[in-house]
Amino acid sequence: MNDRHEIRRDDDGALLGYVRRDGEQWEPLTVFGYPLGAAGPYERAEEEVRRAGLDVLSGHWEFLEDGEWYRCVILEAADGEVRVRPADHRYPHHVYALRLEHPGPQTLRPQR
Repeated sequence: MNDRHEIRRDDDGALLGYVRRDGEQWEPLTVFGYPLGAAGPYERAEEEVRRAGLDVLSGHWEFLEDGEWYRCVILEAADGEVRVRPADHRYPHHVYALRLEHPGPQTLRPQR
């Protein structure tokens, strides 16, 4: 049995995110595997992915580097990785984009 299911948009088949089994519950995830909310029944997790899976990608995020959180925007998202563009005047490096592998709440988060 597969413990992760793709959730795709009905009209064009675009990948919206995933739901992943977490014990007896299902966790809603973005296309790169970031948690969208608390685990719950399959139907609720699927609904959360359909509602917020793509919208959350266009919001403002923060990534952690050397103990500091910096604002960024997501340029690309794929299974297990994202490319972000730093959007914080405090960020000390002059780079256009960074690739983050398997980002989670400990290294990437929606901006507070």
